Amino acid sequence: MNQRLSWTIGSLALGLLAASPARAGGLYLPGSGTVSVGRAGASVASLDDPSAIGVNPAGIAGTKGTVVYIGASLISFNMTFHRYGVYEDVAGRTDPWEGQAYGAVSDDSKPAIGVGPFQAVPTLAVAHSLDSVVKGLTIGAGIYAPTAYPARRMGADYTLEDPNTPPPPTRYDVIEQNAAVVLPSIMVAYRPIDKLDLGARFSSGFGDFDATTYVWGLANFEEWAGKDAKFHVKVKDMFVPAFGLGARYRVSPAIEVGAAWASAVNVEASGTGDTVQGSGVELGPGQRPTIIPVEDSAAACAKGGTAAALKACVNIVLPMTATVGGRYIVRDAAGAQVADVEANVQWEQWSDASIQEVIVDGFASLDGTTNAGVPLNKSLIRHNFQDTFSLRLGGSYQRVMGPGLVTLRGGVAYDTAAAKDNWERADLDGAARTTATLGASLTLSKVRIDLGGG
Repeated sequence: MNQRLSWTIGSLALGLLAASPARAGGLYLPGSGTVSVGRAGASVASLDDPSAIGVNPAGIAGTKGTVVYIGASLISFNMTFHRYGVYEDVAGRTDPWEGQAYGAVSDDSKPAIGVGPFQAVPTLAVAHSLDSVVKGLTIGAGIYAPTAYPARRMGADYTLEDPNTPPPPTRYDVIEQNAAVVLPSIMVAYRPIDKLDLGARFSSGFGDFDATTYVWGLANFEEWAGKDAKFHVKVKDMFVPAFGLGARYRVSPAIEVGAAWASAVNVEASGTGDTVQGSGVELGPGQRPTIIPVEDSAAACAKGGTAAALKACVNIVLPMTATVGGRYIVRDAAGAQVADVEANVQWEQWSDASIQEVIVDGFASLDGTTNAGVPLNKSLIRHNFQDTFSLRLGGSYQRVMGPGLVTLRGGVAYDTAAAKDNWERADLDGAARTTATLGASLTLSKVRIDLGGG
């Protein structure tokens, strides 16, 4: 056989903005929890409620009694993708869109958990003081999710080789995806001296991902849809470990500093994939392959695949992050906080998380067996990411009004680009970002109600 099948599970976009601490950077939106969001993420030194589970675990030190936090962020991702260039002329074809410029494609996803186009990103956490047992000790637990937008739907109505509709410009990037990642976690914080808080977080998460894209069935530089294949994958990872450390130090009544570090995260999801081939996918003239599973002895992902459900694995590394910050506090004559302003700097090691690995245990067969044909290639999806830095500035003002304490918040943030020039994609948004936010709280005797947006 002279022609080898160059079947690449191309730009499989799982949208794994997931499984790592939910803070900002080139790919994450700023803040975790309503208070942090209202400050544009500038909260590593100030956050002191259980929503610190996603920011700085040292923040729960000093908790009085038991405090429960229930909240969610609602995010609408209004993304429009406009690919540069035109549809190429394909020899022997007279498709009406040949030579036309690629059109813009917008995300029209409706998340399963949310309100209309808004994705809900929950945070549920509790902190409990053990001061009566060990002075200065606080424990906590909760569930949080990354502040990102895991749903995409861009050109999903297209049917392979539709004679009346041009292939969507996003077809090699992402057509449709849904991701759900939840991080059950425990926290421990300790106040060894009045000025210092230390904390640690340990997470064991799980993820569920479903994505559809198009790939080259054969070498297809002209991008004729007949040599494409529609590929769908559904994978899960039931054990996603992660951990983080944090500290806060009160230099004086007016100055506090904080720092947090979070580990890199390895997501190793496995499940099944299926494919539909275009009419032009042939190993030779008239030699149409059938996609079957490889023999179990040759499986690189998992054994037991079928033609309708090939075994598929997706391996992704999410980056290590580090954040430092400080804040200045204005207090009244009694020492109570009146206002504060905080600045944070954050680093995310996206250069170490630039490649996604996709393995499908499939074989392009000419006779229904693995005797004649070629295996599907492993794919390395390269984003060419670089490390990101972000600068966040946020603050608050509070005073007693009516039934309780009213707090107003605001912030601005800038994130450098994760994607280098000419490497931006629709699956993971690597562009630089500027964010402005506002927030407010009403604190009653035993309840605090928070709102924030940006």
